[in-house]
Order: sequence, then structure tokens, then C-alpha cells
Amino acid sequence: MTANDDDRTVDLWESPYDLGLLSKNDFNFCIAKSVIDTSGNLTYNMVWQSLGLSPRATVTWTVQYGLNWTLDVPTGNAKVTIGGQWQACDPGEVFDLNKLGLFEPSSVAPKPGFLKVGKNHYIYDIKSGVHIIVGVRSPGSDFEPHDRGPELSSLALFIASDADCVKIYLDTTELGLNMSSWYQPQEKAQWWYEKDVKSATMITGAATDVCNYDLTHPNPKTNTYYVSTTYVYDEGTWSTSDDPPPSVEKTGLMGAERMGAGDPNGDLDENDLDKIRKDVKEIMGILNRFGGNRKVQGASKDIFYGLLKFGTAEACAHGTKIIANKLIDKGYGATVTIEASNVKATVTITPPPKLQHHVITGNVVPQQIITDWNAAVKADSADNPTNGGVGTTKPLD
Repeated sequence: MTANDDDRTVDLWESPYDLGLLSKNDFNFCIAKSVIDTSGNLTYNMVWQSLGLSPRATVTWTVQYGLNWTLDVPTGNAKVTIGGQWQACDPGEVFDLNKLGLFEPSSVAPKPGFLKVGKNHYIYDIKSGVHIIVGVRSPGSDFEPHDRGPELSSLALFIASDADCVKIYLDTTELGLNMSSWYQPQEKAQWWYEKDVKSATMITGAATDVCNYDLTHPNPKTNTYYVSTTYVYDEGTWSTSDDPPPSVEKTGLMGAERMGAGDPNGDLDENDLDKIRKDVKEIMGILNRFGGNRKVQGASKDIFYGLLKFGTAEACAHGTKIIANKLIDKGYGATVTIEASNVKATVTITPPPKLQHHVITGNVVPQQIITDWNAAVKADSADNPTNGGVGTTKPLD
């Protein structure tokens, strides 16, 4: 399926460490899209939820919208149930709701930039009106539930297999007889992790910090409407980037490759040590560096160097991998070089995007990088590494 040039994409990825904690606490990924309502308020009030967790998931939507209606605003965790049929509607178009509850072209003056309901002529209960629903079309599909099959966009597959996934906004104000309303979808989205929530329900809160992002305008570097995002569990914060997520296949540190996998005691025989030495010297040399080689504002380079010394070659091979694992879990790029003595190592560190906004002058290392480095070294207490610190200039000796 080919995406349109104006499709919006949120690319979610998680490190094994963060994914494990999120799964342990029964979290699912949630995302909401905004609409400006008739009162002029920017509103997020309906949620899409992932069916499960995975190292990477992509949410994509097409900038094409539709109108529908319902009789009731659900409470609690009940889903919003549609009452009519979806009517595709572009900004500037106007449709009336006729006596049968169907949308038809309207003679009412349009409101530029808005989806508009010109007149509501539908009466189900004389004492109450209807509630208008705004939906977004997933790439390669329309708004009709019977057309939603296995060849759906990543959004539909990520959220649900029926038409519920297209709802993005429910007007909680009733639209009575002969009344009019208008809505302007915005390309602003917010996402978070939460548990015990269902797709197509009203937003009641969020378990983690919420990330807000504006996809109204394309990225000037790539001319695409794209963002990658990840949640750093220990810090309780979200990180976003214009670049794609790190390549899991290139890290050599995911799944069974992580230290101690398949060996709960972490004991290593000679075969394990040989494999680790090879991993450290070869695989870690091609680690994908999240953030690439972008320059830090005000600095000559965004590369830092940490020095380590161990008592034995085995401890060096073992320990450098543990320390690199810890840095990668924090969003860093890390490449290890072991000296000929096999007991000394240099770790080349590329900071994550959120630390690439620091202004660095001279050879001063940002305190957060020093803190993260010290924490990674401390995590390898079993090998007792001597921490030579982290600097901006690689030593010559």
C-alpha cells in the first residue's frame, strides 16, 4: 500500500528494557487527535488504543475526514456507537442531516476550513438531539465498516479491525432540530501509555506523561509529516525525533543477545566469553546510533568518550557489553573499542536527541551525560570497572 505525500505518521519504538517494564505493568499505547469544536476550543476527547505492545508500531492517517452521529454520549469505558452512515466531508463542505438520519448536500453557507452540519432535520426523540462524530479516513480504506478488511492501513491494524478506529471526536453538546455545528480537524496529536482503556471511548485521563506533537507542517529537512517517538520509563519522559527508530537488527543487543539471556545466573563459560568478545569488537562496532551524527548546537562535535579499566580480559568483555546495554536503553549510541591489553576499553558515546539541544562550549560535558555514564558503569558492579570518566576529547595513550 502506497502512502500519500500528506499522510501523517507517528512511529513508536521501545527499547527491550522499557518495553519489559511497560508490559509488566499492563500498559498499552494510546493516541488521540485534535479537533477545534463549534465553540473554538482545541479538543482531544476520543482515544485509540493499541491491541498490544511490540518493539515498534506505526500509526498513519490520511488527511481526509467524515461526519457521523450518535444519540448518546457514553460514560465510563463504553464505546461510542454510531447511529448513521459515514459522510466524507472536506473542509469547506456543508451537509444537512435529513429526516431519515442521512447526510445530504446543504444550501447553508459554508464555513471556510471547517466541516459543517448546515441543518439537523432528524428527530429520534423530541426531547433530545444528536451528537456529531468526526472521523479520519485510514489510508486505503473508506469510512464504511463493511469495506474494512485485512488490507488496511497500519492505523487500522494497530487500533482495531472495524470502523471504530476512525472516530476522533465526539461533540458532547446536543445538536437539536434545525441547529448547525462546525468542526475543524487539526493535525496535532497526543499520545501516552495507559491500562484498562478501550478504543473509541472518551478520554478520562492518562497513566504516563502525555507527549504533544504538531504534524501540521512537513519537516523542512525531509518534507514529510513524520515523527518517531519512544518512552523512557525510568525518567517518565517521551523523546521524539525526525529520524527513524534505531534498527533492532543492527544492535546485536536485543532479545536473546542481551547479557544473561537463557542463563538466569549470568554465569559464562569459555564459549560464551568468545562470543561476547566477538560481539563487543565486531557487532558493537556497527551499532545504529540514534540521532546519527547531528551536531550539538554550539559544539564542535556530539561525540563523547568514556574510559574503563578491568581486572581481567573476561571482565572487560563482559562488563563493556553490560555498560553499553545500559546506555542504549537510555537512548544513547555506544561503540566499544577494546585495547590490545584486553583490559582497557573506550566507549564512544552519541547522546540521544533530547541531549543534543544542550549548548556545549569547550570540553565541558553536559551533567546529564556524566550522570547517565556513571549510572551505566555502576550497573556493572560484578566486574568492578575502574571509571575513567567521560570527556569530549579521545585520549591518545
